[in-house]
Amino acid sequence: MKKLLFILPLLILISCEETEESDIDLGDYHLFTATFEEGELDDNATSFIFISDNEGNVLADSSFIGTASFELFADTSLSPPTGKIGVTILTKHDGEYFDIQTNLGIDRGSEWTWHNPHYEPEVIGQSYYTFINLPDDLIRVIISSNGHYERTSNINNDDTYEVSHYENLEDVLIMGLLNDGTAIYKFVQDVSAGETHSIDFSGFSVANQIIMNNNTDLNYDYSILYGYDSNDSFISYKRHRLNHGDFGEGVSWDSNQNFIFNYPPEFGKFRTSAYVGDDWGTAGGKNWYQSTVGEIPTTFEKYDVDISVINSEINNFEVNLTGPCDQWSMNLSNSEISGDWVVYINPSINNGKLPLFPISISNEYPELLREDFIMNRVVVTDWLCAENQEEWHNLYFNTAGYYLDFCSGYRNLIHWLDLLD
Repeated sequence: MKKLLFILPLLILISCEETEESDIDLGDYHLFTATFEEGELDDNATSFIFISDNEGNVLADSSFIGTASFELFADTSLSPPTGKIGVTILTKHDGEYFDIQTNLGIDRGSEWTWHNPHYEPEVIGQSYYTFINLPDDLIRVIISSNGHYERTSNINNDDTYEVSHYENLEDVLIMGLLNDGTAIYKFVQDVSAGETHSIDFSGFSVANQIIMNNNTDLNYDYSILYGYDSNDSFISYKRHRLNHGDFGEGVSWDSNQNFIFNYPPEFGKFRTSAYVGDDWGTAGGKNWYQSTVGEIPTTFEKYDVDISVINSEINNFEVNLTGPCDQWSMNLSNSEISGDWVVYINPSINNGKLPLFPISISNEYPELLREDFIMNRVVVTDWLCAENQEEWHNLYFNTAGYYLDFCSGYRNLIHWLDLLD
């Protein structure tokens, strides 16, 4: 009997352990599903994805190279995780540039696909141009192929100018900006790399012009206008550069700080980007920005939000955010390496701790230290195609193609930190 008394508790213990193990629901531990399509990340670099909790602790991580698809689960020996998660992707470009992107405030169980929307083909060569019959009031020339442009103010009849190409037999735009704020242009048809063309400015056409009214009390800062064929994607290697955004009053903006845009009517659609506020990068300064696709807007309206940084420390960040937005983000730089860390944050979060790096990253990239990153700016964003961050993520990670082909644009407030404070 004594023997049985000792054995019976042991049998009961084993039975309980087996029951507990079999009762685990993996669904309670499922954190995230990620798919990276071909070309999204460098095939020659080890990339990482890791999931963190609200305190920055790593819940799961995985390394991969190139195309990959997998699910990430929390440790089943611990209690199931609760609350929102952070999702971080870390990779290296061209063997030297670190690109780290984090999203905070994400629902557990989310499924995201990175559709490789930023792919660009390789440059195959250059075409060359000489100029004759230059107008006396010409102040700048822009030479633009699909995805490439060269701009110069040192214009003469003797030099040769060039522009790069992704493909042969494409149209090249030559656009001349005049000192009265107007522009002239000419398309050179079916150009291939290696060709040289003599351009006679006496045969140029006058470009159309739109004045975009600056309906703010802020100064013009910068602008960019791209033209596209009607049936093309808005992806960068299909665009033609149409302006030079900081050439001065009377050319880029008028005396009322309104935006001056000149464009050839042959283009069927445009991407218009405009900035007002302090000079770009001014310590402690702020810029308001809007970027839209389709028709060129006729007005610039101030995005009615504000943000201030209470604490810029990565282990105890805090901001004061006012006004409606879909997300806010922080950009961090690292003087010890080449690279950036961008953290996109749900507006329900205004303070916290950035994710810790898993040991696997330290083993692969020992030169990359989390504590070397310093916040340099914060950005508030309103997507014109979504009502909130969740809706934007659902659209972005479930739609193949370049994001501006399914989203009409966005507005930003950019606040530059004074790093000397």
